[in-house]
Formats: sequence, C-alpha cells, structure tokens
Amino acid sequence: MSIYQFSKYDENRIMPWCPTDSRRNWHENSKKYPNDKTILYYKQNPIEYKFNNYGFRTPDDFNDVDEGNIFLGCSYTIGIGHHLENTWSYKVNEHIGGKFWNLSQGGSGVATAFRLLYGFKDYLKVKNIFHFAPTLQNFRYEFIIRKLPIIINVGHRYAKKLVGDKFVNESLMDIDFAKLEYDKSVCAIKSLANKMGCNYYFLDEGAIKNFKDDDSIGARDFLHNTINEQNHLYESFLKKVEKTDEYLSDFKIR
Repeated sequence: MSIYQFSKYDENRIMPWCPTDSRRNWHENSKKYPNDKTILYYKQNPIEYKFNNYGFRTPDDFNDVDEGNIFLGCSYTIGIGHHLENTWSYKVNEHIGGKFWNLSQGGSGVATAFRLLYGFKDYLKVKNIFHFAPTLQNFRYEFIIRKLPIIINVGHRYAKKLVGDKFVNESLMDIDFAKLEYDKSVCAIKSLANKMGCNYYFLDEGAIKNFKDDDSIGARDFLHNTINEQNHLYESFLKKVEKTDEYLSDFKIR
C-alpha cells in the first residue's frame, strides 16, 4: 500500500471501541450518568466500527470501477461515538447516491485530508468531494516519521517528545504558521478537486457554531457532537449541493 493511502486503522476489522470512544470512558460515564438518555440509547444500541479493505470506516470496499463520493475530515466525519448511519457523511451519501468513500481519520487535520485525497485520486472514480474541517485542525499536523504518516496534535502531551520542545513552541504553536498550513492544504485540496473534475464542498465549524441542541442523543464518548448536530451538518452540506445544482442549471439555460 502506498504511503499516500495509509490509514491508521487496521483494514478488514470490526471493533467495539475506537478512541476516544473507549471501553473505559463508557464504564465511567455509565456510572456517572446511569439514567442519561445517551447512556440508555447505547446500552440498547451498541456501536460497531467496521473498517474496509484499506482501513477506512466505510461499508464499501475501494475499487476503480464504481463511481462514488469522497468524504474528508476528522472524528466528526468518521463518526467517533456514533453509529455510521447517524453521521452526516453517511446521510449525505445516501441522499445523493453512489459509493461511500469515507477517507476521514480521527484526530487528523487538513494535511492528512490532502494526502489521502492525493493517494486515491487515480484509484477511485470520484464524483463529489465533501470536506468538514473545523479550524481546531489548525494545530494538527502530519509528518513522516520512521516511514509512516504520524498525526501530531500540538495540544497532546506526546507532541514535544516526537518533534522537540523548541519546534513545537516556536513554530507549530504559532497561530500564523498554523493558519498558513491550514489554508495551504485547503487550497491544495480545492485545486486537486478541480483537476479531478469533481465538485468540492467545504465547511468549517461555522456551520454548527450557532446551532443549539439541548435535547438530543449525544456521542457515546460524551465528547463529540450530538446526533442532531450531525443532522445539521448533513443539512448544511445539502444546501451547498442544491446551490451548486441551481447554478449549473442556470448556466446551462444561458
């Protein structure tokens, strides 16, 4: 497998837990909130994380025959703490049709999204690319260490051990440098999508910034967004698709 196609998850595997949705967190939250509706929901509906032939949480094996849609992002897009069917990415794909090529990686940033899109651009037949990248990803980088892509979150305690205190403090934590790296990768993805002849739909956290949800089932890890927030992202992406369809329709008429 090419380094460009590398996933941190094992291929052809089914797991009951996936960080940060861990067995330990589940037991602790179950004790703290035994009657919480989120706890009761997942007791009745446990989650299974299924990874395909390349190690991505998507039911469809990757191939170069079927046409599909690529989804890029982090834990919000892969759906940590959620059933796959409750994620925005799955719902968008069900609505527009085609194979579901979910390339998202938990804890990753836009550099990882670009690497994976580049790695599969000539292998998958892609019609649309959907990308959710909240700006918290500003401080998530990716480096090749010991011949493997390693995601580094500068807020994580292991970051300085991997690349050194000085580099983290004086460069990676600098807001201007972080924003520049974020913008560079987003522009690179947009350019690549254009060369591939694909529609590229992008959202950051502004899509859910003012969305209030006080009465929904949460993520099982009690850390990620709720089912209603996932639905809101789904609806926000559909609005972008509809605007593009309207524009293309008007353009053809003219």
